[in-house]
Amino acid sequence: MNVLPSILNYDGTSGVSGACSTPEPVIIPNVPLETSPETQGSSFLSRLYSFNNTCSTCVSPTPVLCGGDACPIILDSNCVFYEGGNLIYTKINTGDTVQEAFEKIEAFFASGASATSGSSGSSGSSGSSGSSGTSGSSGSSGTDGTSGSSGSSGSSGETGSAGSSGTSGTDGSAGSSGTSGSTVGNLFVDNILVSLSGIKTLGRYGNGDIIPSAGLTSEEVMNLIAREPLNPTVSLSSPTVVQFNQTAISNILNFSYTINSIGATVASAVLSYRRQGDVTWTVLSTSTITPSSFTHAFTDPIPFSGATNAAGNNVLAYQYQYVVTDTAGASSTATFNVTPQSYVAPSISFSAPAVAFAYPAIETNTKREIGNTSSTLQGSTSRNSSLVPISGYQFQVSVNGGGYTNLGSVVSLGAAGGSFTSLPDAQSTANNITSVTYRVLVYDAYNATTGSFANSVYGIIFRNIIFYGPVAASVTNSAEVRALSSFIFTDGSNPFILNTGSTLVKFVAAMPATVPVVKSITQVIDLDALNANITASYILSQFNVQNGGGVNVLYNVYEMTIGSPYSSNHRHQITTT
Repeated sequence: MNVLPSILNYDGTSGVSGACSTPEPVIIPNVPLETSPETQGSSFLSRLYSFNNTCSTCVSPTPVLCGGDACPIILDSNCVFYEGGNLIYTKINTGDTVQEAFEKIEAFFASGASATSGSSGSSGSSGSSGSSGTSGSSGSSGTDGTSGSSGSSGSSGETGSAGSSGTSGTDGSAGSSGTSGSTVGNLFVDNILVSLSGIKTLGRYGNGDIIPSAGLTSEEVMNLIAREPLNPTVSLSSPTVVQFNQTAISNILNFSYTINSIGATVASAVLSYRRQGDVTWTVLSTSTITPSSFTHAFTDPIPFSGATNAAGNNVLAYQYQYVVTDTAGASSTATFNVTPQSYVAPSISFSAPAVAFAYPAIETNTKREIGNTSSTLQGSTSRNSSLVPISGYQFQVSVNGGGYTNLGSVVSLGAAGGSFTSLPDAQSTANNITSVTYRVLVYDAYNATTGSFANSVYGIIFRNIIFYGPVAASVTNSAEVRALSSFIFTDGSNPFILNTGSTLVKFVAAMPATVPVVKSITQVIDLDALNANITASYILSQFNVQNGGGVNVLYNVYEMTIGSPYSSNHRHQITTT
């Protein structure tokens, strides 16, 4: 490679190769210039310099000898030109002045770029696989050129351009491979404002966004554009069950995360707590270990209020959140509430069966003849909120839908509950008592004054009875009426069927004639006598008939008599009001 004319004797940039045994001095005549070197061109330089053409390459500068005490000709670096081929790495071009060449070399190294290939001596062969030397000087006069030192950061060496007048130079040694260039100086100075039309985007950035590229390398900016921070995958859970009225709290929290941003790691992971209704979060853990767990143990300062049956304050949730942030700035939050169990009233089993039935064919414990009010109150209870102890119970009664009144006093029970002591009770047998409702209040630490009575209400309804059937002789009193073969409650079937049979000639239907329900016959049809209307054949009379409690009740008593028994059963269909 040709660099500067060797006569200039500059030895700080390009390395040359070869050797010359005897440097030839160059004699600069002590004559004044009549015109500038720029205008005289190569003819001036050919007159000015003489070259030693016996050496093919040089390894040391050729000394310049001036006649007299001083050199009469001092060339400015802007007056000497580079005549070799264009240099692609340093960007030195044919015709550049020495000043320009040095400035480009300086800029090249200042930029941190890789060193270019070293140049070989004028006659030397190109170095194989070598990088350009960084400190080798170009050979002056082509003689005694020194070998280029091993280059740093260079790519593979190229064939050197021809040196000027090199003589007898030996082949240049191969340059060593250069190391990769530093990125220092290859940084963006400013941020980038994205300007796009429509809905187009530049990677993760849209129109008007600013890419924070200042101070970053090209690779870092490309990563910013192509890699958007992705929120971590975060989970938070708890297997803990907090019971109603539990004050010793030990909530086990399980949490984990996965970082999704490419190249990012966890920056922070914060587990926090607050009580429902609070604003401020309290940090419990900052561990970045995943998966992980934490036991939040404390004494709950908010017990329930035992003076009310409203939902107590301690059903407020224990709120937890887990916030994970990665080094790319992405963040995710997981939340979980541990909610104490709500209050559950005690379970109650309760009944008030009748002591006896006069007409078990139609009476039940919950539907009886008026006056049959004797009952036995019985049952049991057990708590459902294990931290709320039961204290006792109280029987109560309501008659005809009125208010409840206590039956006896409060009876104590153990904390877990237990069986009630049976209590016989008989309400009024008056004919106007149509309903009785019993209940039992169970008291515990939560409902200490009002008690609980869920599933504890036991209601009984009472009705008069309609008596009917065939008889051998007319009925004239309560006992004979209550002895009739058939009977239904006053709210039973209407119409109902009286079966006559084929042996008797008298047929009776008796029904209450006073409150609470007044009943009377409106029509009788003989379904087995061509539907003959025989209403007028049933003759009315009235007298008292006792109810289920022995209280006299006025009854309408209807009787029909025929001359001889039916040859077969007849069905009298009786309709009442």
